[in-house]
Parts: sequence; C-alpha cells; structure tokens
Amino acid sequence: MKAIVRNVLLACFISTFALFGLLGRKKEPVLAPAHYQAAQPLITEVQKENLTCLGVALLTWVLCIWRCAVLNKRMSDEREYQRRFNDYMRESAFNRHLY
Repeated sequence: MKAIVRNVLLACFISTFALFGLLGRKKEPVLAPAHYQAAQPLITEVQKENLTCLGVALLTWVLCIWRCAVLNKRMSDEREYQRRFNDYMRESAFNRHLY
C-alpha cells in the first residue's frame, strides 16, 4: 500500500511541475523579422512547449495508474496465496488431530 501512495505522490509532484511550466510562461508575443512572418509554421515553439508539458503530465498519470494496477494485482495475488495457504494449514492440522 505504501508503494501505491508513493506512486501517486510522485505523479502529483511531477505533474505539478509540468503544469507550472505550462502556466508559468509569459504570454508576450515574440516579434519576428518581416521576411519570417510570411513563412511562419503552423505550430510555434510556445505551442510545442505547451504540448510537451501537457504530454509529460498526462504520461506521468498514465504510468502511475498502470503501476498502481500492477501493484494492486500483485497484492491481491499475495492475499489469495496467503488465504489458500491458511486454509490448507487449517485443514491439515484438523486432519492430523482427527486421525
């Protein structure tokens, strides 16, 4: 359970910095030379940086959810194994005492 909490806290930490990078950018337009303005690309550098920050935040949460699912499955398998082992030991102790 501690590992799941650590994963969620780490995802919060990383995505917070990614979103601060997205929101902390100044919105001042950069003046380009006249010959460059005509051939301006569709996606500017600011938009690329914004998409990168959003991608990092999204990827962080996707990996966190995936890792938590893996850990949860491992814990449920361990609980099932422990339950079966306890049932087996209980039955074998009963049979030893009975016979």
